[in-house]
Amino acid sequence: MTDKIVLYGSPTCPMVSPVRNTLERANADYDYVDIYLNPEARKRVVEINNGNASVPTVTFPDGSSLTEPNEAILKAKLESIGYKVRSLTLLDRAQVIFEFPIILILGIVMLAFGIYNGEIAQVAIGGLLIAIRLLFVLKRRTYKS
Repeated sequence: MTDKIVLYGSPTCPMVSPVRNTLERANADYDYVDIYLNPEARKRVVEINNGNASVPTVTFPDGSSLTEPNEAILKAKLESIGYKVRSLTLLDRAQVIFEFPIILILGIVMLAFGIYNGEIAQVAIGGLLIAIRLLFVLKRRTYKS
């Protein structure tokens, strides 16, 4: 058993960002582990979820876990173990939205079409989407692989 909360996730899962955001709003001490980079973590998640590699899966120091929790369930759990989860700000909401994997895909597609068609506005919007997403991703804590 660990003294930290562990968030198991993958870069393609759109639900990881809202869970990370809630953990960070609680100022929770947690580790993020990518189950695609860590085979032992993937086995642990499959074990917790009765054969399914469901993410996000969150484990707690008391041995309990939550799989694909919504914000209310995760907030209640965090508060039950002593954390106070601050309210969502506009920046928190933007971070959750810009971290969805589809934003990066949309940015790349717009950038490529803009370059191909010679449309500077598309290039600018695509580049801006990519840059904002990267800024939010880089703002995140580092994770263990």
